[in-house]
Amino acid sequence: MKHTNIIAEIGINHQGDVNLFKRMMVAAKRCGVDAVKGQKRVPKLCYNPEKYNEPCGDRTYGEAKEELELSNEEWVELMRFADEISIPLFASTWDIPSARFMRDIGTTVIKISSASLVDLPLLKEVASYGLSIILSTGMSALGEIDTAVDILKNTDLTLLHCTASYPCKCENINLLMIPELKKRYGLPVGFSGHHVSVALDAPAVALGACMVERHFTLDRAMKGTDHAASLEPPGMEHVVKYIRATEVALGTNKKTVLDCELGSIEKLRGYLKRS
Repeated sequence: MKHTNIIAEIGINHQGDVNLFKRMMVAAKRCGVDAVKGQKRVPKLCYNPEKYNEPCGDRTYGEAKEELELSNEEWVELMRFADEISIPLFASTWDIPSARFMRDIGTTVIKISSASLVDLPLLKEVASYGLSIILSTGMSALGEIDTAVDILKNTDLTLLHCTASYPCKCENINLLMIPELKKRYGLPVGFSGHHVSVALDAPAVALGACMVERHFTLDRAMKGTDHAASLEPPGMEHVVKYIRATEVALGTNKKTVLDCELGSIEKLRGYLKRS
């Protein structure tokens, strides 16, 4: 039977609080997900000076982003905590120092965000690690994906179809890209959703998604732009439930008379034997 890897994307929904991150990890595990994911980056390397220094309330935009980053020591603490509660933890790494740090503390998976798909030096860096790579394909043209896949071709690579809109409207999700990407690249393809509904992840699995990533929060009303495109625990529980039911229901493509149908044959076709 198919098993879809379900990832709870904590991202920056921890608000820069390592203890909140831990609470979210515990809650995600209770929902039945397979792994949790955060975000590791050095904001000064990820924004141009104009954006970094753009006014944002009583500070700059860059300073606001810095407040959402956990320290290296806190990441080591989180990796230990993940081991304690038996849930895999990894991160999107947005720059080379962050990627090297996550490698050095023992991650087995590196996630490349949609924003970083065109960061060719970063792709070349992580391609040398010998780790599993997950690459999101939002905000990217096929030619850009071609280039990224070529750089990562010798890695254990999984693509994620996604639309980089937060939250994403149903008409922009385009689930049919999942089989299209599988056909084009001959690689495992998953789905990273930024929608609010819990009804679309199971269809993604039915279309061939091997992995589903959903943003996760304890409270969608919390401060921050990502919370509105995230699932609270009851929503994540429903996603897990519907995906697991879909995996069972996919069954086989071999058409036979099933044992469970024999009673129906006797009941509904029995009159044909008497005529």
